[in-house]
Amino acid sequence: MDDKEIKKLMKPEFAKNYEKYYPVQTLTAMGYHRKVCKKCGRGFWTQVERDFCDEAECSGGYRFIGESLTRKKFEYKEAWDTYVKTFDQWGYVPLERYPTVCRWYEDLYFVAAGINDFQPYVVSGEIEPPARAVLEPQFCLRFNDIDNVGITGRHYTGFIMVGQHTFNTPEKHVYFKEEGIGQIQHFLTQGLGIPAHEIVFHEDVWAGGGNFGPSIEYFSRGLELGNQVYMQYEQTPDGGFRELKTKVIDMGAGLERWAWFSQGSPMSYDATFPKTMEFIYNKTGYRADPAFHAKFAKYAGILNVEEIEDVGSAWNDVAKSMEMDLGELKELVYKIRAQYVLADHTRSLLVAIHDGALPSNVGGGYNLRNLLRRCWSLIDQYQWDIDVNDIFRSHIDEFGSWYTELRDYGSLFDIIDVERKRYEESRRKSKDIIKRMVKAKETLTADKLVELYDSQGISPELIKEAKPDIVIPEDFYARVQARHEAKATRKIEANETQGLPKTEPMYYEKPREFKFEANVVKLLTPTKLVLDRTLFYPLGGGQAGDTGYVNGIKVKDVYKQDGVIVHVLESPMPEGTTKVTGEVDEARRRILAAHHSATHIVNYAARKVLGDHVWQAGAEKTVEKARLDITHYESLTFQQLQEIERVANDLAMKQIPVVVREMSRTEAEMEYSMRIYQGGAVPGKILRIIVIDGYDVEACGGIHVDNTSKVGFIKMLSSERIQDGVVRLEFKSLDNAVGEIQHHESILREVSDLWGVGYDDIPKTAQRFFNEWKELGKKNKELQAELVQQTIAAALSRPGDTVDLVVPGADFGTLMKTVGSFKKEFKGRTVIFRGDNFAYGYSDLINVREKLAEAYMNVDGNEHEAKAFKAKAAQ
Repeated sequence: MDDKEIKKLMKPEFAKNYEKYYPVQTLTAMGYHRKVCKKCGRGFWTQVERDFCDEAECSGGYRFIGESLTRKKFEYKEAWDTYVKTFDQWGYVPLERYPTVCRWYEDLYFVAAGINDFQPYVVSGEIEPPARAVLEPQFCLRFNDIDNVGITGRHYTGFIMVGQHTFNTPEKHVYFKEEGIGQIQHFLTQGLGIPAHEIVFHEDVWAGGGNFGPSIEYFSRGLELGNQVYMQYEQTPDGGFRELKTKVIDMGAGLERWAWFSQGSPMSYDATFPKTMEFIYNKTGYRADPAFHAKFAKYAGILNVEEIEDVGSAWNDVAKSMEMDLGELKELVYKIRAQYVLADHTRSLLVAIHDGALPSNVGGGYNLRNLLRRCWSLIDQYQWDIDVNDIFRSHIDEFGSWYTELRDYGSLFDIIDVERKRYEESRRKSKDIIKRMVKAKETLTADKLVELYDSQGISPELIKEAKPDIVIPEDFYARVQARHEAKATRKIEANETQGLPKTEPMYYEKPREFKFEANVVKLLTPTKLVLDRTLFYPLGGGQAGDTGYVNGIKVKDVYKQDGVIVHVLESPMPEGTTKVTGEVDEARRRILAAHHSATHIVNYAARKVLGDHVWQAGAEKTVEKARLDITHYESLTFQQLQEIERVANDLAMKQIPVVVREMSRTEAEMEYSMRIYQGGAVPGKILRIIVIDGYDVEACGGIHVDNTSKVGFIKMLSSERIQDGVVRLEFKSLDNAVGEIQHHESILREVSDLWGVGYDDIPKTAQRFFNEWKELGKKNKELQAELVQQTIAAALSRPGDTVDLVVPGADFGTLMKTVGSFKKEFKGRTVIFRGDNFAYGYSDLINVREKLAEAYMNVDGNEHEAKAFKAKAAQ
């Protein structure tokens, strides 16, 4: 089941047995009593009599705009500081944010909620949390809210989720439901200073990342201020659920809302990044009328496209309430929205790109490209004289005063520059496509608009320029997101090693030993052997498995399933064998280890040469060569590849020890940061960390050399842009690198001897030969044209209505250019030209044209020329 299905299933159960699932005791003690909303049917808790919950859709919109309901007006970061100070009395530890790119958790690309920082291992109880009660200002990305940004006032694509997390185990209880809700109410009333009777608590269900539980949302005057989730259950592979060993308070609140609520401004964006908004207002030369904006803002909360079924009716209701024409209302609101979108989208991009994501047409990068292109599209639409780079700089100055790491923006502006060029090219092509579609009077439905945007990047705003009558759906970007995302269901299947004990891997403790003795655990098949222990390294982490011999039988492959290592033999092992002697191919292991360590070195070198946006996106280490896929926004130049080679070899020759450390996941993350996850998520409580001190640190399960010098010379072979945002590097080390260099040397020697020039003269000699070849080709075409012209002139001088002429050696292009000068002489005649691999016919007689059109079927030439003949003949 997905998250929505879990919520739908559990909501009736939680509502029916609310005393079991919600902190009833504390809510009652604080003077709140339970009611059921007469509009939406949810349970809620209030100190005053009311018939409706405090959702904007049920309570009549935002009722805090222009009001002062807190003890003071809090600035953005000041609200966080107040929160930390309040929770200090209960021993909560504030943490630094995690990166937005969720490399430690394979189920997610971007962090979407604060709890993702602790999934899956802390929440499941497999590893210890940083502390038992923590707070964090986690920057999150959510792309399903794109349509709401700038409209509802509370939605962002990138926002700080204030976290309150406690981790309760059977051995240690910290705080859970009853204590947690009391702490939140204390913060709201004492920290922010909101009167208790202005706070309404809603019963709800939350699910995410395979975990779920009851939750209490807290509202005031129509605005949700946060959601305290009591994480109690986890979904099982069979679709059921079970109690978590570690029960968690997962409170998440948008920090932007706390500052907004306290200031009472029409929209939260002016409270979140006021300096950046002021910059945008000044550069665009537009500022909304304060009275209109404040009036609209009160209704903005009911326009959430994710929560209402009929968006059109909701807009009509707002227009009616404001006594405005719907078209006029939308025109004003959309222009204001565009300014807020510029601020929101660029801040999201700034943090995501800083954290290692790149705009592209695949994965999470697709969402980033959507944001960036939407910014440029809106700037074009409103013809504003504003540069997105300047908006980025404003955020770096403003937001960077808190998230100081953002001031080190690396290759940001190079990335944006490359994306701008791609956007302009896409826009040019899009205009041509739109022009043809409009001319053909194609029907542009909402689904067609989504398809055009998702598959070809054609924005609906650009289509509207050419076809003003099209209707862009209010939830357009949500539809794009739904179309683009394909969720894979994870299945746990039985395998051939099920029930067998895990194999003891000796290759980590004894990487320099190659002979061993072991007991046979099971012969899965006559050629598949499981031992109780082994020195054979199995295929994994992009590194090829070892080969060698067991009892003299060749081992041709080794792989691992659920901790059980399987040895694939070239010939059957005799039945009844109980003990074996194994021997690993030492030479093969040596080159594989060198290639694996060289991969780490090249990864460092690429990051050093290209920038900190470079992360590993994939790798493979074989006996022949190694490859490393890195995140980068454009193809590499030959000079960049050479510089990577120079930096890599410089490190190799420094003879730095390659140290292996086994550390707890939490310890490794705190000491080395999330940079350790270069190859993606790594399972397990204990991580194997490969340290090249001062240069590279990665979580890695591969076999390595013990010193950088032992990789030998690293020879870069090639670089190739294999997909949007990913470049593949191929290289060799040790004897393979020497062999590659000698191979190139032999080619140079052969060319040098053939041409009779020295190595240094080969380039200029090749250029001279190339120029001579081009000149000869040009003269050859001129002679061809002259020959064809004379042949045609001679043929036309002879009497007759039909000219059937063979022109051997002439190419189709030369013939066509020459034929053009004889069109007058062709009048009233049928002319057929036959070359070595084409035929061309001309006639101004209709019946003859038809015969020529059929004749192309008998042309003995290639398909392209035959089609060209048919097309010309038909004319």
